[in-house]
Amino acid sequence: MSSYSPRLDRGARTTLVTALILAVLSPCLALADSSNAPFPGLELVPSKNVGALYRRPDVDLTAYNKILIGEPAVEFSKNWNPRNYGTFGLSSAQLTKIRVDLAAMAKSVFAKTLADGGYEIVTDAGEGVLAITPNIIDVYINAPDVPTAGRSRTYAMDAGSATLALQVNDAVTGTLLAVAYDQRRGGTSSMRWTTSVSNRAAAGQMLKSWAEQLKRELDAARAK
Repeated sequence: MSSYSPRLDRGARTTLVTALILAVLSPCLALADSSNAPFPGLELVPSKNVGALYRRPDVDLTAYNKILIGEPAVEFSKNWNPRNYGTFGLSSAQLTKIRVDLAAMAKSVFAKTLADGGYEIVTDAGEGVLAITPNIIDVYINAPDVPTAGRSRTYAMDAGSATLALQVNDAVTGTLLAVAYDQRRGGTSSMRWTTSVSNRAAAGQMLKSWAEQLKRELDAARAK
């Protein structure tokens, strides 16, 4: 969620967000081999739907008929300063609440969207289970709803921006099957009064859009 979002060319964006993904995904990814690939065993494949998609070649997704949603990691943008909001800035407790709430919302939205799309959501690893973790990184909130002295309203063009750093693994073996990232902005094209309710709605719309795109990708892969 961001009023500040530097424009980078595609190559620079890929390098930047890949570094962020590596910071929040499983530690084993740091044990890279001597190749230049950011995710050993995965290939960068063309995608019109997300910023970058890395996938393990020849993965048979028809072998998976259940989905386990992992606990999402949430990271704020390094360009976002929580001290700029409210009378004294956001407290550590407020920042933790934002991260916890956004992680819970991401898990809930992805689970509901995939379940509504016909996928069985499970809570334990097992045969035929695909583990999906929708990490949300580079979060930039334009106008968090925090108490201020006196009456005031904050207006913004949009709620802000965030990047989905999606990790897909075999639930039993832990084999990394795919990594995708996609940056989006949330909100409207017109100036509006921002509140915790409007910010939550914008985040929900962004998450649902990502979840629906994942469902379409899974449907397409299973149809091959």
